Amino acid sequence: MKRLAGMLLVVIRAGRGRALPLLLLALAAGLFARIEESPLLTVREAQFDHYQRWQPRSRDNEPVIIVGIDSQSLVEHGQWPWPRDLIARLVDRIQAGKPLAVGVDIVFAEPDRYSPEVLGEHFPGLTSETLAALPDPDGELAQALERAPTVLAVVGLSRDLPGARQPSRPLPVYDLNADRDRRLPHFVTALASRPQLARASAGEGLINGSPKLGTADTQRGVLRRMPTLAFIDELPFLSLPLAMVRQALGEGGTVRLEDGPHGLQAIGIGDYRLPVQPNGELLLHYGRASSHYYLSAADVLAGVHPPDLFAARFVLIGFNSTGLQDRVVTPLGESLPGVDIHAQVIESLLAGEALQRPYWATWMELGILLASGLLLIGFLPILRARYAVGGFVALAAMIMAGGHLAFLAGRYLFDAASLILLLSPPFISLLGNTLVTADARRRRAERQLQQSREETARMNGELDAAKRIQTGLLPDTTQLFAGEERFALGSLLEPARAVGGDYYDCFMLDASRLCLAIGDVSGKGLPASLFMAISKTLTGTLARRHRQPGEALQDIEIELNRDNRECLFVTAFVGILDVDTGQLEYACAGHDAPVIRRNGQFLRIDTSTVGGPPLCAADHFPFASASMQLQAGDLLCLFTDGVTEATNGREMFGLTRLLSALDAPESTELHAAARLLRDAVRTFEAGHPPSDDLTLLLLRWNGPSER
Repeated sequence: MKRLAGMLLVVIRAGRGRALPLLLLALAAGLFARIEESPLLTVREAQFDHYQRWQPRSRDNEPVIIVGIDSQSLVEHGQWPWPRDLIARLVDRIQAGKPLAVGVDIVFAEPDRYSPEVLGEHFPGLTSETLAALPDPDGELAQALERAPTVLAVVGLSRDLPGARQPSRPLPVYDLNADRDRRLPHFVTALASRPQLARASAGEGLINGSPKLGTADTQRGVLRRMPTLAFIDELPFLSLPLAMVRQALGEGGTVRLEDGPHGLQAIGIGDYRLPVQPNGELLLHYGRASSHYYLSAADVLAGVHPPDLFAARFVLIGFNSTGLQDRVVTPLGESLPGVDIHAQVIESLLAGEALQRPYWATWMELGILLASGLLLIGFLPILRARYAVGGFVALAAMIMAGGHLAFLAGRYLFDAASLILLLSPPFISLLGNTLVTADARRRRAERQLQQSREETARMNGELDAAKRIQTGLLPDTTQLFAGEERFALGSLLEPARAVGGDYYDCFMLDASRLCLAIGDVSGKGLPASLFMAISKTLTGTLARRHRQPGEALQDIEIELNRDNRECLFVTAFVGILDVDTGQLEYACAGHDAPVIRRNGQFLRIDTSTVGGPPLCAADHFPFASASMQLQAGDLLCLFTDGVTEATNGREMFGLTRLLSALDAPESTELHAAARLLRDAVRTFEAGHPPSDDLTLLLLRWNGPSER
């Protein structure tokens, strides 16, 4: 049970701060799976519209001409509806140029108002002979349609309305597939042209959208898709533009349906292929509107344009007047006549270019959503807030860039905007948790910092106390021998840290003998400081007990080795000066030999015969003593390696610079001389931290006593 409880606790701790983002990610995935039924569809459609505005379809090639019944035409030829014989003249004018196909985006559902049939109903007094002698506008239009490769418009209806009839020119050859066909749009009946006109035409084509086009498929009133194939009363019909292409290809215009795992995948006519959705809808890739495609019907009737203008082109006849036209809004933000949509479909088919939204696109996007969400949940909690924000921005930029690249590469519609929007709630939750965690860490760090400051202050106080104690152990040469005329002393000690391991000492053994000592403990800090205190005390005690400095060093070493668990060692120099005669006896334990300035010249005390290893480096070493005679005015300088081994990063201060600094006027006060030497060392270091403690002990012997 304890093991199980421990494992559960580990899981809880690991998932702390991630449970809510995981829940939000699951909700986001569920919403994305049903995006077609949610307001998020508007975001998707806006994203897809952005792609089109970014890269609209090129319309450099002009295979389609639109003959528009515009305001000019209505002014010159009267209000709509026009007499059918006038429409017949318009068709004949276009046919004279040998177009590939003519599409009439107009439904002639009723007889012409000047036809004998209508006149007989309105004027019962007219005899049959009179009516038979009258011209038949519908017949003239039918004859014109027979002379041209025309395709008439059909409007699919979701319910049976008065005047509706079944079109008579369905797709002649069709490969039935129950699974595919049930996904295609189905209309109950249609609004079609009169049978007389339909039979005279080369075909009929659908001009309106699917039964649901007025609702879900036109978000924000934007037309984005059109059916390419639909059923009217269980008979298949192509859309008007595709029927025109089929008519233009003649026997080569075989319709091919490419079935995919979820319905229709593409529709082909002859050598042309157009990717479509499983329900047969074409995702329109719009090109920019251009007046170059439009001709006024009045100008065509007046013969303004040469007939060869229509040669080898598709011609669409439709409304282009403010009062008559059916206008649609495109994803490009433009308002176009409905007849222009048919032109865009023809151009897309001929170019083989259409927007693609494969059946697997939603599953791929869902996978990216889950993978990205899990990536955020896995890594964002361990990042700082600014890095978390940067990571999300980078991920969003990658997703958005991927959408643009997919559109650029194959006109694939990738829903990047919805993914980023759905990833935002988990990210905000993670960011909030990160900020809370960061604040807790900040508070904890502040507490630790405060504790560290208090501990540092305590330690600094202790070090200051230790420094005062250490300084207090050293003799004050400014006060100790005040009024002494036989010699003068100067001293200085600066530790590399708060406390150090160097020491010096000077005291009278009797009325005429002065003991001088300097030492350097290995290491730095408190251990060296404590060992220095012991060494200094033993030096003072044992030097008084022995007349020879060498003997004193032997006993000092014995005592230091009694409890030296840190294995520290000490370099030392001990000298005993007879201040009356200038006789100096000395011994050295691994320390730098002192220097003497005499009459402007420098010499070093010879420690070669009496020198030995540092104290505690060897056991019971027999330190010997030597002697030399000082002359009146000699300046004796005892120093530690903190002087000669001071460095500026490239070289050491060295003995030569030491001697140069000592080469001062004879009258220089020794304490001031020590400070000048210290300043020379610090200037040489040029800001580099001291490498070791700096200690100086200066003595000037003034000569034999006259007492």
